[in-house]
Amino acid sequence: MSGYPLEQQLLLALQTGALVGLTVRLWWTGLYRNYPCFFSYLLLDLIQTVVLVPIPLYGLAYRNAWMVTEGLIVCAHVLVILELCRVLLRGLPGITSVARRYVKWTLALAIVSSLLLLGAERVPATMTGYFLTCERAIVSSLVIVVLLMMLFLAYYPVPLNRNVITYSIGYAVYFLTKAGAIFLRNLGPMWQRELSTVLVGISTACLIFWLLTLSRRGEIKTIIAGHHWSSEEEERLLSHLKAINASLGRTRQT
Repeated sequence: MSGYPLEQQLLLALQTGALVGLTVRLWWTGLYRNYPCFFSYLLLDLIQTVVLVPIPLYGLAYRNAWMVTEGLIVCAHVLVILELCRVLLRGLPGITSVARRYVKWTLALAIVSSLLLLGAERVPATMTGYFLTCERAIVSSLVIVVLLMMLFLAYYPVPLNRNVITYSIGYAVYFLTKAGAIFLRNLGPMWQRELSTVLVGISTACLIFWLLTLSRRGEIKTIIAGHHWSSEEEERLLSHLKAINASLGRTRQT
């Protein structure tokens, strides 16, 4: 981390500590069984940090190690998004199936389109340039999925346990921050240091937020995170949602 500005070194040290604490907490409380993809993502993020710290920042070895670990982390992001679909739409298998299929098709189209448009983009003809282009396309697709899930969570009065809501909202902010960092690479050197510091700070705050809020008790307590409708309107929306789920379930079976 010696190649980073001092303020980013301090934030990255705090982030690493929060990452270790959160990983240990999920293991200790047994929540890693409920959210295995999220737990795997945290482990990969921690492994990336441990692997990259001793390597000189601007060397070829750093680039290769970063690309390998970052590729695994991008795959983990996809699995976490699919896991979010599962936990948010629990009890709605028809909608869950369609949502998961949508994510997979969207990612496939994003990868194909990024490969087809490589020649049209001003990307260096290097492995790193190709990797960043594909990563940006995948992350862009996942951003849309995350925003749609947050709109669903905000609109429909679906009862969820506190951990699911904490996990979902925290991950939305965390992932959108990561997406911001990826897009920031294309803006040039202007304001990169300041914006990078802000993005690292936000992602660190999300890790601390999870560390303080995810608990065994959070799996029991049920709350509604969406808009507070009247009781009649809530029943109407939930009935409508169940009707859509039943219709999609019949379509899947035919």
